Amino acid sequence: MDYATLKAFEPTGFEGAADGYRALGNAAQAARNHIENTVATGMRTSLSGESAEAAQKQLKALAENFHYTVTECHVISTALNGFAYDMAAAKRKLDAAVEDARADGCTVNADGSVSYPAGRKPGDEKDTEGARSPAAPAATRPPTPWSAKRRTSTRTPTTARRWRTPTGSPTRSRRPRTPTPSGNRRYGPSGPTTT
Repeated sequence: MDYATLKAFEPTGFEGAADGYRALGNAAQAARNHIENTVATGMRTSLSGESAEAAQKQLKALAENFHYTVTECHVISTALNGFAYDMAAAKRKLDAAVEDARADGCTVNADGSVSYPAGRKPGDEKDTEGARSPAAPAATRPPTPWSAKRRTSTRTPTTARRWRTPTGSPTRSRRPRTPTPSGNRRYGPSGPTTT
C-alpha cells in the first residue's frame, strides 16, 4: 500500500460492509431456526410417508446450507472488521508522523516523500541545503519460502525436511566425506590423516 492510498483510506466503508455481512448471517440464522423449529417440526407431527421423509431430508439439507451461510458471513464480517481496525491504526500512525514532520518545518509531498528546508544543525558551522527524501516504495508481498529458493522438481517439502539436521542447517549427503584435492581440516591433500 502506498502513501496516497493509506492517506485516503476510510475504515467506515469496511465496517459498514462487515455490518452488512453480520446482518445477512443473522437473517440466515433466523431462517435456519424457522426451518428447524417450525417447518420441520410441523411436518413431522402432521405428515407421514415416503414423501414426508424426503421432504424432511431436503429441509435438513436446507438448514445445513443456512448454517454454512451463517458461518461464512460471520467469518467475513470478522475479517473486514479486523482489516478496518488494523488499517485505521496504521492511518493514525501515518497522520501522526505527517503532523510531526510538519511541526518540524518539513513538507510531506503527495507521493510520501519529505522535503526539508535549508538550515543549520546544532553544532554545525554552516547551513545545509534543503533537500527532498525519496518516497518509500509501495510494499510488495514477500516471497514465500519455496519461491525464494530455487528447488528441483524432485525435492518436495517432505524430502526437504528429511534433509535437515536438528539445528536446521541443510546437510549435503548422508555418505561419509571423500577427500578433496585441495584438502581441508579433516583431510589432507592425500586423504584422511591419522593421529
